[in-house]
Amino acid sequence: MKAPRADQLILLQVADLDAQLNRLERENTQHPLRASLGKLLNAIAARGREKSTAEIQLERARADLASVEKASADLARQVADKEEKYNAGTGLTSRDLLVLEDEMAALRATLEEISDKEFTALEAVEGGEERVRELGAAIDSLQEKVLAQRSELEDVVAELTASQEKIRAQREELYAPLAASLKKVYEHSVATGGYAIMTMTPNGATGAGITLSPVEVAQIKATPDDDIYLSEDYDCIIVPVDYDEA
Repeated sequence: MKAPRADQLILLQVADLDAQLNRLERENTQHPLRASLGKLLNAIAARGREKSTAEIQLERARADLASVEKASADLARQVADKEEKYNAGTGLTSRDLLVLEDEMAALRATLEEISDKEFTALEAVEGGEERVRELGAAIDSLQEKVLAQRSELEDVVAELTASQEKIRAQREELYAPLAASLKKVYEHSVATGGYAIMTMTPNGATGAGITLSPVEVAQIKATPDDDIYLSEDYDCIIVPVDYDEA
């Protein structure tokens, strides 16, 4: 296939612009802020799960505390009733009073045990509330970081997008007038995922740093200027250039 040499040289500029576009796209998709945001969102999700678990545990602790408080209040009333009866002494024999003393002593001992449990249950509630507050604060802090980094990333993306649009406009201006045959070969080479186009200086050195075989170097040098040379080994266009054009 044929294409003016001038078009082939312009295509080298197009390829350079394409490389810039690809680099900018990589900067966008692989920007460190994206990974950082991903980690932050994962951390928020993890803290959220922990907070949900802590809230469930807190509700259980509150229920336990309420149960212990009720038991403690019931015992306290029993002790108060017996003390009132004991102090009044109405209709009570000495033996009755001794029985009441034993009962009050037993109730007070049980009440003391319940009081210890009540204190432990209260500590569990307070600890649970503190844990929920800590996790809530941690989530709020992480969310603030997410908002800040999202804003920063939006600015970065806007800048990269503006640069890409400018380069695309330059590319279109260069690419649109090129020979259709050259475009077809170039687009095929790009689609293969390897090198699309490279230069070769008179000594056989390539712009891509690839060492060509002596046979291929000779073939390229023998190719007319207006013929498109497509390397079978690398499936890319090779444009011979002078040293000052490389």
